[in-house]
Amino acid sequence: MKFTYFILSLVFGIHVSNGQINNEQSKQLNPTVLADYETFVQSEINKGNIAGAEVLISKDNVVRWHHSWGFSNIDSKSPLGLNSIYYIQSMTKPIISVAVMQLFEKGYFSLDEDLSQFIPELKGLEVALNPEDGLKSLKVPLKHKITARQLLTHTAGFSHGLGDNKLEKQLFKALYYDDTDYNLHQNIENRVKILFEFPLVGQPNAQWYYSAATDILSLLIERVTGKTTAEYLKTSILEPLGMNNTAYNLNKLQEKRVMLLHNFNEKGKLIVSKIQVPTAKNSVFGGTHGLYSTAKDYWSFCQMILNNGTHNGKRILKKETVKLMTKNSVGNMFYKGNGFGLGFGIITNPKTSATTGNFGQLYWGGYFRTHFFIDPSEKLIAIWMTQLMPHDERYSEILKKYVYKALK
Repeated sequence: MKFTYFILSLVFGIHVSNGQINNEQSKQLNPTVLADYETFVQSEINKGNIAGAEVLISKDNVVRWHHSWGFSNIDSKSPLGLNSIYYIQSMTKPIISVAVMQLFEKGYFSLDEDLSQFIPELKGLEVALNPEDGLKSLKVPLKHKITARQLLTHTAGFSHGLGDNKLEKQLFKALYYDDTDYNLHQNIENRVKILFEFPLVGQPNAQWYYSAATDILSLLIERVTGKTTAEYLKTSILEPLGMNNTAYNLNKLQEKRVMLLHNFNEKGKLIVSKIQVPTAKNSVFGGTHGLYSTAKDYWSFCQMILNNGTHNGKRILKKETVKLMTKNSVGNMFYKGNGFGLGFGIITNPKTSATTGNFGQLYWGGYFRTHFFIDPSEKLIAIWMTQLMPHDERYSEILKKYVYKALK
């Protein structure tokens, strides 16, 4: 029988062993809805829309459902196992935000003070009046000093190089070349130096604009602690939470568990991407992206947030700090029905929000279509993992609809 399951998994990408849920695991989740969701994910794999995926759902502090389907490599048909490793891109940002808030708790800085005492490069920055003119745009001085709160909430006026105007395109090329060189810069300081050479797209506190500000926060961590961000995260967050498979660099055994990045060729066929993020010798310990992780590891991080700063018997943040991080700090600057805290998107009006969920739901995702959400009112966490370009939010939204439907 085990051999039959193995053959099925190789031929059809079905992880049969994951399909058996005991009564304790399925408690408080409707098994019929979960079965329908399994059918949906498998159909997406069969259609060639994704190579594979992994989903973890927890309720009331217990992992109730944890499944994987499909392949880690569409070419070799290697099955995607539970606790595979994924490059989580912007899901790095909330972890960096927690690290910054730890330093805030220790009194290194306040959220609203001028950060140029730690990062003198923040002095003399300018704002482009017309980003469509790129670097040749007319510029004006900053009206306000740059603060940690602004960087945490993407309201400082920095950009990410992801937009369509000329300035954004120039910034993207300078920061990342053409999305294929993940070791273009020597370290985080070198990459942030490029960011400082460009004008901002807006004045501090004047708008919410998705940005590479979290890279500046990574530099802040290094300047304040005298450690690399990788070292600080390991000792202050990752090891205490038991996140032993979350890192900027992987060992040889971990490399074997990595799901490869996939995309579509010019004919629309799903293929293994020519772009693969290096798993070793990475020296840019970024805040915007950079970490590898697993569904179970990231669940530990989310559970810490849900538990008001504690998990695995360790306190990572004070309760009042988590409360501060998880409240809307940007007013109506963010998308309709949503706010933004100190590192998380937050649903502020479920009736007008484009994303599914209850009031107070925390969420974010990564460019390779990874996603998580935390619903404090339901004591609910769900994590979706895959590796696919380009980014869209279809699978994260479908996950939310099924998860909420599955609640009894």
